[in-house]
Amino acid sequence: MEKIHKEILGLMGKIDIDCWNEDDLIIVDLKGQLDIYNSNDVQKLIEAYRQRGFKKFAVNLKDVTYLDSSTISVFIHCFQTLEKSEGKFLLAGLQGAPLETFDMAKLHDVFELYPDITSAIKSQISDFDGE
Repeated sequence: MEKIHKEILGLMGKIDIDCWNEDDLIIVDLKGQLDIYNSNDVQKLIEAYRQRGFKKFAVNLKDVTYLDSSTISVFIHCFQTLEKSEGKFLLAGLQGAPLETFDMAKLHDVFELYPDITSAIKSQISDFDGE
């Protein structure tokens, strides 16, 4: 699958979205600021891949400088939808203000969090190899 790139403007600024796959895992690489005006585009993107049969997603948040409650709501929706179909929704690279938001909301027990996207990818490849 070829790499897809999209820029979306929100109230706080721009978010860049790059997507590609590693085996059956879709990597969603985000850069910028996620808010109520652009976070739904992430949900639509994941839903479009899900309708094409993909069930595993890793979202790289390393370069995300801001996210709000609407973004968390989108992430929870994606997690719950994928969990129902035995899929995966992984988050990687949380740092700075987005990490503080997750800490305050106590979401570490809800999501599978990884320090970086490489760790998230490796976790799924080892799961695949072990099956």
